[in-house]
Amino acid sequence: MVVIGSISQPFQKEKKICSKDASLLCLQRIKKIQRYLTDEKIGGVIAVNGIDSRYNPDCRHFINFILFGCSLYKTGNFSKYFDIDTDEVVMIIKPCKVELYVTHMQMNNILPFLTKVHDLQIHCIDSNISSDENIVEDHKVYSFISMTQGIEVIAVPFSSDAHSFDPMAIEKWPLLQAYALEDYGSQGFFGLSHKLVPFDFEKLHIFRDFDLGSVKHLLKDTSMLLNFQWNTMIKNVSNMIKNGSLDSCLDKAIDPVASYLKHGNQINSSHDDTFFLLENHAVTGKPLFITCSVKESPSSLSCGRTYFIHENIDSSDLVLLSSIYDAMAATAHRTIQRYLSTQNESKLAQYFSKKFTEKLGTYKYPQLINFKASSVKINVILEAYDVKGNKVKEFSSPKSSMKVFGVSISNICSLQNTKIVYKPLVFQDTFFESHILIENDDVSANDSELLIVTDVIPTYVQWNHFGEPSEDAVPCSLICNDVNTYEAMFRLENNTIAITSSYSTPLQIRINDLKEIRIKKSGSIAVAVYMEHASNCLPPFLKRFCLVFWQRGKGIRFSSDTLLPLFREYNIPESMESLPSDFLLRYENIVSVKTNDVSNPNSSDDGRLIESAYPTYPVFASHMMLSSLGSHTYNQIDVNPTMRADVPDPFIFVTLLIGIPGSNQEKICSIVTEGTKQDHHFIVLRQPLGSEELFSALNLQKALHMLSKRGNDPIRVMVIVSAYVEVPEVVSAIVQHPDKFVRQSCHVSSICSCVDLRNLFVSNRTCFPKIVEQCSEGWVNNIIVTGCSPTKQKGKDDRINFLRTINPSCRIIEVEGNNFIDKDSLDEICAVDAFYESTLPTSRHLTAPGWFTLKYKPNPPFIPISYLTVSFSGELCKARFMSHLKSLHQKEGRVYVDRLMMSGSIFYVGGRTKFSDDSNLYTLECTPRSEAISLNLFNKPLPPGSKNCFVFTGYKITEEQVKHWLQGCAPKPPAKKEKYTKFSLSAQEKEMLKVQASREQLPEGWFYNGSHYVSMMEGKKMEHPLFDDIVNRFLEMKNKEIELFNQKIDATKDSSLFGS
Repeated sequence: MVVIGSISQPFQKEKKICSKDASLLCLQRIKKIQRYLTDEKIGGVIAVNGIDSRYNPDCRHFINFILFGCSLYKTGNFSKYFDIDTDEVVMIIKPCKVELYVTHMQMNNILPFLTKVHDLQIHCIDSNISSDENIVEDHKVYSFISMTQGIEVIAVPFSSDAHSFDPMAIEKWPLLQAYALEDYGSQGFFGLSHKLVPFDFEKLHIFRDFDLGSVKHLLKDTSMLLNFQWNTMIKNVSNMIKNGSLDSCLDKAIDPVASYLKHGNQINSSHDDTFFLLENHAVTGKPLFITCSVKESPSSLSCGRTYFIHENIDSSDLVLLSSIYDAMAATAHRTIQRYLSTQNESKLAQYFSKKFTEKLGTYKYPQLINFKASSVKINVILEAYDVKGNKVKEFSSPKSSMKVFGVSISNICSLQNTKIVYKPLVFQDTFFESHILIENDDVSANDSELLIVTDVIPTYVQWNHFGEPSEDAVPCSLICNDVNTYEAMFRLENNTIAITSSYSTPLQIRINDLKEIRIKKSGSIAVAVYMEHASNCLPPFLKRFCLVFWQRGKGIRFSSDTLLPLFREYNIPESMESLPSDFLLRYENIVSVKTNDVSNPNSSDDGRLIESAYPTYPVFASHMMLSSLGSHTYNQIDVNPTMRADVPDPFIFVTLLIGIPGSNQEKICSIVTEGTKQDHHFIVLRQPLGSEELFSALNLQKALHMLSKRGNDPIRVMVIVSAYVEVPEVVSAIVQHPDKFVRQSCHVSSICSCVDLRNLFVSNRTCFPKIVEQCSEGWVNNIIVTGCSPTKQKGKDDRINFLRTINPSCRIIEVEGNNFIDKDSLDEICAVDAFYESTLPTSRHLTAPGWFTLKYKPNPPFIPISYLTVSFSGELCKARFMSHLKSLHQKEGRVYVDRLMMSGSIFYVGGRTKFSDDSNLYTLECTPRSEAISLNLFNKPLPPGSKNCFVFTGYKITEEQVKHWLQGCAPKPPAKKEKYTKFSLSAQEKEMLKVQASREQLPEGWFYNGSHYVSMMEGKKMEHPLFDDIVNRFLEMKNKEIELFNQKIDATKDSSLFGS
């Protein structure tokens, strides 16, 4: 098999290999694949890495593409960037979930990339048994069988450019051969149990569309390298102009860019759009300007610029050419913005021509009075390209392609000699766009963001050889009406400002011509002086500019001691307001570059490196992440936190405690309310015991509606959610309340996820359902952990590190055995604005697309959780009940068969009950996995008619099973008594009956002689003559009592705990 291409440079090269964007990008790519699987009705796409797939390169590229945000089309050495062994990784992406097999050694390296993925099931063996290779291999095969169970159609990564798809070749993979072994249940041949189809890299748009990963790669590994070579070319041209050798050595001047295009790309290709043209004067032969146009291969990143040589152009023609170029550059950006808002490319040429004429008409240069814009010929292009640099014919998917907008203006005649026609001026930019729909106070509107990739390439350069600077010149940085910054020299000559630079027209501005100045100071680092002037002797892009004086070179002292006082003498309007927005952003950027030295090309911090070159990149990146999810509506505050809706201030502040059943939410609630009772009075809302569901959005909304009628005084509410639900379900119920007044009155203050460390994993490293989702970054502000046993410090640290990996940005609060939370942690839990101060609002929409408009439908738990509520009127035996609870915990058998995952396993028991030997009412919580049992007195009044009630959650549990279990906890009824006979009488009873008989009157003819009863007819007896009658009467009485007793027992058996 032939490798189809390798990997682009990853996000981080240091030990901290997973940046905050990497997990979002991994989630974004997985969701695209899941949408494709749903549309094509494919059960899943599986990738087996390493020897178990015979080192299949397509699987390796697929896993690298998903996990590390790498490109499938950029060749390179992947191993030198990551010290991650992925040979044992098995991944299957299903339409509704992701399953991953990893070893415990890979867990900490790979998990950070998947922290945003909901419905993630990890198959990972515990480290304490990982030394047995046979157990590890068995676990891997059983995990693979579990991952593929129930899937009819399975896709396998494949590249049609490399080879043809052969299912029989896949059947030879060792892991698939083990699938059929009798030792593992003899599932049969994999290809017979499942239909195998290709998942073709070359044909699927998923791998051709641009996403944030491919955009970031283009910015760092292509655009910035091109920019570096481009600036080297500009310096070469400047040196050759000084030497007067440009016309004969142009090839040497452009060699940096030409060499980069020829040798710096892995795939060599030639483009007709790449050229460097030197325009020479028709009479003198001196070079006038250079037209540069580049299309980089293979990405098709394009850039076009026209640079002028100031000394060689007639002043009137220089004004003409620079004005036309300035107008075309400004109009090009305006046209791109027009396309961004209309998404219609058909009339862009007409729009450009109109706005170009208008822009050129705003320049009030005397040389342009007789010039007619209609005399020039304008050519406008707009093209789209995919990741591989292939032209996209249809603009149907604007979010996933790179756009190139270019314009050339030809037929420009010299003002001095109309017979001289200059070569075309060229301007071309490459850009990305992003579009989403936002909602602000029930009003929806389109929102878009733009990132111009070639902004880093200098737009304006007018080479000028001004000789050696004078001794009184002060070095400074010149920020023009451009995206670039030029190093310059500043000096004062007879009340005239003189600014000289090798790359700009010399500025000679009288102080009297200054219209406004603005001052911006950055401590002792730099001072920015923004100027606007009324001089008509300079090109349009120098109509306003900003000078930055640095501490080095005594620039700050010069500006403070000399320059600013001089401006005040001439009464120049001085403003301490901030610089204009377009200048302010670039000023802050160059200050950051100077102070942090992020311009070093060897810097490992890719994020800072890109942001230093593209200050708007962070905003665009978040925007593009949202737009990639499809047509969803987003909250204005999440898109732009500075834009708050004009609504009344909320007065109901909601703190949310969420966790799966058995996470000690009630105990944490008691600790928080007790610890903050001097500062806050919380109203606690919880789902009533005995409800049909663990969480009801309708019940919560009804409770908030009742609270909203209590007036406008601030109300603190704590909502306890103990259910297998996701945070977006609860938050949506609050922020999207059907009543507008209640919706505006409620404010989600903070969200805390409650986790019992002993109840974190259901087996090995597989978490209980929804725990990962309930700790998701961007949603949760605090994770409150209980079950912290000091005697098992290693296990505790491992679990806390696992949670910290899932959500590295939140605070983890430990509740020790003494049920204490410190003051700082309590303040974090009770914070008012913690939820909306999150730095990752984009994560909310990525992990739960459509949550803001109630369109997000979470998938059911990967383990089918049964939820049963059982009410009963009888009482339980406390001793038998506690014994039954302790017996619920079952130890694990073989490593790959967890008995807790067997049918009928109970995960949680909670509720209230009375005991037969105690008149008090108790509340109970029991989690068999952790062997934790909490039994507390319940002192609150109950509604009339309330019964004992328990909630059970588990795996495939039934009501019959639960009732049978509870019946076994009832008091054991007494046994039935047998009927009395003469032989049943005890010696004591016989003596009693003899005494009773002695008191009876003797029958006629009988007398007692002191030792015997004597009758003349019947002789003598030791017993009373009526003794048998007395015994029979006694037996009859006793048997009647026994019969009544037995009847009561029979009646008790029939009624049981649950009534008759």
